[in-house]
Amino acid sequence: MRRAILFKAIVFITLLTALGANIYGRLRPDTKGFSGGELQTVMPEGEFFKKNEKPFLYHEVYKKNRLIGYCFNTRDVAPEEKGYSGPLEILVGLDKEGNILNLEVLRHNETPQYASGITSPEFLGQFKGKGASDRFIVGEDIDGITQATISSKSVARILKAALDNIQIIISGLKGKKTSELPLNPDTAFYITVLIIIFLLLAFYFNFKWLRYTGLFISILYFGFYKAVFISMSNLGSILLWNLPDFRSNMSWHVFIFSGLILTFLISAFFCSYMCPFGALQIFLNKIFKFNLEMSSESANRLRKIRWILLWLLALLVLVLNNSNIVNYEPFSTVFLRRGSIIAWGIAFIVLGLSLFHYRPFCRYFCATGAFLDMLSSWGRKVFKRK
Repeated sequence: MRRAILFKAIVFITLLTALGANIYGRLRPDTKGFSGGELQTVMPEGEFFKKNEKPFLYHEVYKKNRLIGYCFNTRDVAPEEKGYSGPLEILVGLDKEGNILNLEVLRHNETPQYASGITSPEFLGQFKGKGASDRFIVGEDIDGITQATISSKSVARILKAALDNIQIIISGLKGKKTSELPLNPDTAFYITVLIIIFLLLAFYFNFKWLRYTGLFISILYFGFYKAVFISMSNLGSILLWNLPDFRSNMSWHVFIFSGLILTFLISAFFCSYMCPFGALQIFLNKIFKFNLEMSSESANRLRKIRWILLWLLALLVLVLNNSNIVNYEPFSTVFLRRGSIIAWGIAFIVLGLSLFHYRPFCRYFCATGAFLDMLSSWGRKVFKRK
């Protein structure tokens, strides 16, 4: 009993210290500037860059003593806008009318498998020539990156906000707030809601064929088509409150928060009915008729790995203020079909073990699963379920 209390106290104090370090890091002023050489990457014709710090940091660009445009970091002009996993900084060069000439992504914390395309010339080239009068809506006047719509929309939203704000300088007008998208659910929103309703019906009627049908749909739609799941990166983003814009990512919010809320209300609902990677392991395990089992004592010891991972990864998120740093699960490698040799090696080992052992990753190595177990436990206490 005393050991358990001591362990919980150590975990609490450690996480509290990490949270304090995270808050201090956010409040500490950032004094980073740019040299003329760096600014010329987006304004190559500029000969002189005049630095201004009011109403925000930006540079006027001159050639032969004639103003030819402006240059800024979106972090300075629209600091309230962020990417999915935290700050997303874009160096932008404008002509004197306020149209984009060039841009370069300086820094982002987006998941590499999802966001590898946001730095590509093909994606960024779409923004050239656009100004504050354009809408910057992915799917309308901007083509997004397949299976990375959240990161695509983040770039578009940040640029739109920055261009709206820079109008204070260009036209002398009072800065106008970025026009908000109306609450207009798209097809993905309705499909996500319908699938979750189907899974709830499968749970209510407790028919195996309904559950397996729902799991198969989850693999196809949530897994291979949308590549969305509750991961440690997602939980880290919630912990840091770095969430994607609700109006343009409604289906993501419905999936993530439905999974969390339903797990609290219905024990293990996400893991048993919604998780595409868990479902993939379940179907793989049915290929052969025998399983390699281990003693309950050994299994219980291995399950502790999940809790250790959960604690360590939560600590990393808070200390480094970066939810992407804890992206270790094989989910994105399998469903996006992208990853390093090591990531693919881990994925093949996990899926190979699934043929002979029931959901090995979920049971022993999934830190997200440990958190969801804790959420289920809280729900059982609140509703006094067994």
